[in-house]
Amino acid sequence: MKNLSLLTTLLLAFLLANSSYSQNLPEDYWQELLKQTQHKSVERKLAEEARLQLNSQETQAQAKALAETKQALKLAEQRRTQLENEQEQLEAQLQETQQRLQIRSTALGEVFAVYREEKSNLFGLLSNARYSQQYPELLAFAKPNPSEDRLPLIEDFYQLWQALQQSWLATGQVTNYTAPWVNLTGQVEDSQLTRLGDLQLMNAQGVLRLDDQALPSLWLRQPTSLIKTNQAFIADQSELVTLDPARGLTLELHSRQPSLLERVKQGGFVGYLIIILGLAGLLVALVQSIRLWLEQQRVVKQLAKPQDLKNQNALGRILSGMNSASQQQENTAPEALEANLDELLIRESAALEKGLALVKLLAAMAPLLGLLGTVTGMIATFQAITLFGTGDPAMMASGISQALVTTVLGLLTAVPLLLAHLLLQGRSRKLARILEAESSAWLAKLLNQAPAASKEAKA
Repeated sequence: MKNLSLLTTLLLAFLLANSSYSQNLPEDYWQELLKQTQHKSVERKLAEEARLQLNSQETQAQAKALAETKQALKLAEQRRTQLENEQEQLEAQLQETQQRLQIRSTALGEVFAVYREEKSNLFGLLSNARYSQQYPELLAFAKPNPSEDRLPLIEDFYQLWQALQQSWLATGQVTNYTAPWVNLTGQVEDSQLTRLGDLQLMNAQGVLRLDDQALPSLWLRQPTSLIKTNQAFIADQSELVTLDPARGLTLELHSRQPSLLERVKQGGFVGYLIIILGLAGLLVALVQSIRLWLEQQRVVKQLAKPQDLKNQNALGRILSGMNSASQQQENTAPEALEANLDELLIRESAALEKGLALVKLLAAMAPLLGLLGTVTGMIATFQAITLFGTGDPAMMASGISQALVTTVLGLLTAVPLLLAHLLLQGRSRKLARILEAESSAWLAKLLNQAPAASKEAKA
């Protein structure tokens, strides 16, 4: 304010000093200017006082708020101290309570341990039990709960005893009940099931399997006799029932056992080749066996009528040939007749042994082809090991199956072919001996008749 008054005074002095300008102004101008200046000075003074008063009020309000904040902080610190003291007291009480509980439960510790062990054993038993679907409350009770951390009560002991008793009784019951199960097409059906204790669960379509607490499902492969016997038992038509004492392991092995066609497929190309050659050899052996049997029947008929020679059998052809040779050359030497006989015998023996060489060849080839399949299968196995390692045996199963199946097929083909060759060879040799014996007898008779005829002619 002082600076403003001084500035106004200097301005007035400057204006008064300018005489030319002062002469042109009116006389009351200066008084009016002085009044305006004083009025503005008063307004500025009032505004300054109001501002100072407002600042003072704000300062008081802030001081009051600060005091209240300090008071609240003090109360909060006191509350924190109180809560910390209470926490310490509660922790001390908890520790004391746990010590008392440990002292009191020392004598029951073994009982609690036995309870937990028996409950765990019950859950393991029910997880694969045939009656767990019929009594789901037993499985729900025995199922462990990791979040539960309390001591068992007397009611828990009673419940465990009742669950064990019900489980023991269920193992000796044969009962029927309705429950859902999965058929061979993967659809869920709800029908009557028959439970034989804890050994077997079945219905009219066969024996059911249990997998990881899922719905029961039919085994893919079951013996037909088992299904028929169990159907009669379920329908109360028979008291006989077929059981799997291994609780499904036998049926599992039966289900995993490949069929004959699947075994053949495992042999691959070599296996098919062995089978084709084996069937061809058996067909040749069958044809040759029929031919030899018919030939034997015709020879037997010829022996019954030695005078009526027929060319439909080997003996008749040999004797007819010898008769023709002896009639054409009456003075033929015995050595020539024997040579002619040998020729006819060799010709007929070759006809009798026709096809035997092929059967023997196929019998020798079958094991060699089996060995070839074994080698190719082992090559495939080592290739699988090179690509996938030995961590997954299923990757090597294909090559090993081919190696073993082809070996089995080769041996199974060779044995019947060898047996057929032996039988056919024995039958052909028997016929050859008959032909040789009868032909030799006929030749001896012919040679004995020649000297007698010559003597009669001389006489």
